[in-house]
Amino acid sequence: MPFIVYSELNTTSSMIGRAILGAEDFEEVGKISGFRHFRWGKVELLAVDRNILETDFLDQIIKTDLIIFPCSHKSAKEVASFTAHAEGNWTGEAKLGGQPRQLSFSSPQMMHKVLSILSKNNSTSLPVIYEATHHGPLLKTPSMFVEVGGSREALESVEYCTFVAKSIIDALSSGPETGTTPVLGIGGMHYADKFTRMALEKGYAFSHIMPKYYVNETDMISQAVERSSERPEKAVIEWKSIKSDERQRVIANLEDLGIGYERA
Repeated sequence: MPFIVYSELNTTSSMIGRAILGAEDFEEVGKISGFRHFRWGKVELLAVDRNILETDFLDQIIKTDLIIFPCSHKSAKEVASFTAHAEGNWTGEAKLGGQPRQLSFSSPQMMHKVLSILSKNNSTSLPVIYEATHHGPLLKTPSMFVEVGGSREALESVEYCTFVAKSIIDALSSGPETGTTPVLGIGGMHYADKFTRMALEKGYAFSHIMPKYYVNETDMISQAVERSSERPEKAVIEWKSIKSDERQRVIANLEDLGIGYERA
């Protein structure tokens, strides 16, 4: 049964979590490790009083095949948006939770489903976009973040938080997607515009996205391939965003893993 986990310490996360509770007939069924536990049909919800980026302990206290984290989105340029992404740190730094040079297990099909539902039903002016893999927690359970924010208005918007809540519920209560292809994204910027378009137009379900800043971390590609609930069938490389020598190293690494590639 999938788990939704929201943080009571994060205003936006809490707003989305409570909107989910209010939208369906969730029943409070007790506590797990001191955290309030709710259930609606086959969907579980946990309200944690912790920093959601530092919940690596969830693998030890809940057993599930999927965790969805509704949360706030921060943007240095205060560009408001709805986002979806996997977690992990590509380098030796782990400033926002997780562990250095460790990726969490992703859920490409569910990320694609949530992204598609957000995009299809979006009546706001905010864009819907994949973000590159970043921050914690570090989990073996397939997981994903669904976020809204970027500006103060978006972070505090009841309308936007309710829309995210409804999109998560719709994704979990609908049947499995068909016609999607699990892929790995390499190159491009943190906000993966091109990969988002390919997801929505071609059915590409991205597992992890390694932005151009980290393409020299080629030894991390094997983690990106293996730490996914569906093994990527190929990599999609945003060709012009990375240098020729960098591309060659990436392609050589993919070949060693038996993974083909497509230019984007």
